[in-house]
Amino acid sequence: MLVIDVNGGLGEMSPDFLEELILDILRKSDISLTILEIAERAGIHRVTASKYLAVLEAKGFVKRRDVGKAKLYSIVERSVKGKDMDTGEIE
Repeated sequence: MLVIDVNGGLGEMSPDFLEELILDILRKSDISLTILEIAERAGIHRVTASKYLAVLEAKGFVKRRDVGKAKLYSIVERSVKGKDMDTGEIE
């Protein structure tokens, strides 16, 4: 996938950019999203979205909930004091 960079040229999306893009999409959503919904909003292929969601889940930034065949993703909420709102653990 090609995007126009700040200098007006074309370039590939970096892994960091894609991770931030996916996180931003999930932050802005009031509901959990499927891989396809995230891919469509990000303008990337479903397989690419799936790969980056797996990485973000392993890093603890997103959580997955399986509902039938669908995988629903949402952001892991963290408080400003470093307490994980899902587990209650202090980071």
